[in-house]
Amino acid sequence: MLSINDLGKVFGTSTAVDHVSFQIEKGETYGLVGESGSGKSTIGNMICGLLEPTNGQVSFKNQELWKNGRYIRPRPGSLQVVFQDPQSSLDIRMNIRQIITEPLRALPKAEAKRRSGDDYLGALVRRVGLLEDHLSRFPHEFSGGQRQRIAIARAIITEPDFIILDEPTSALDISIQAQILNLLKSLQHERGLTYLFISHDMSVIRYMCDRVGVLYHGRLVEENETEAFFTRPREAYSQRLLSSMSKMNKDGEGKTRSV
Repeated sequence: MLSINDLGKVFGTSTAVDHVSFQIEKGETYGLVGESGSGKSTIGNMICGLLEPTNGQVSFKNQELWKNGRYIRPRPGSLQVVFQDPQSSLDIRMNIRQIITEPLRALPKAEAKRRSGDDYLGALVRRVGLLEDHLSRFPHEFSGGQRQRIAIARAIITEPDFIILDEPTSALDISIQAQILNLLKSLQHERGLTYLFISHDMSVIRYMCDRVGVLYHGRLVEENETEAFFTRPREAYSQRLLSSMSKMNKDGEGKTRSV
């Protein structure tokens, strides 16, 4: 589905991504982890066209996305993004109907008209846990979890093949995180979606992902199947990440929370 080969990004004298290579297979969830500043979101931004790579290739369904400094867009709507903060990623001047249907502008008119119709749109918002009455309201009227459901509806309305999930639950309370993660999992199974899941939360990565890639100072230092990574990490940095997870997830009784 997605192939990253020798990808790099330099800002001035700072190397944000340093010769990274990995592949994501159709239908899987690939977790990209590391501390803040490790290059996770920079890679996501190069995949979706927000940042131009300094070197290397990004291929989506065997189509190279960057050529001669120009982003070659795949089929409209086939690659979507859900960002970290739903409050800043939703236009406060638009109502929910306008926000969710905005990506349809890239589709053929007949297809856009069908998916923006009351029947299709009503079924879509109900599927993500919203009400049809919400369509006429504005983002400030919703909680953080509801706003992220709106962002998810906006991402899936084009019926994409691949979604970049860039810290999609880090701004939410722990109980709301679980609801959103379960929604993402069920949508993946229903629609055959492929995910790149970017996060620094290792418990979320363990729950969501099939494979894990670990970034350290812009370099991919480890890649493994999720369960093998969590039980037998190979690199010292990976071991430190897992150790920090066990410390952060302890509740008052010393038990580890899960989603």
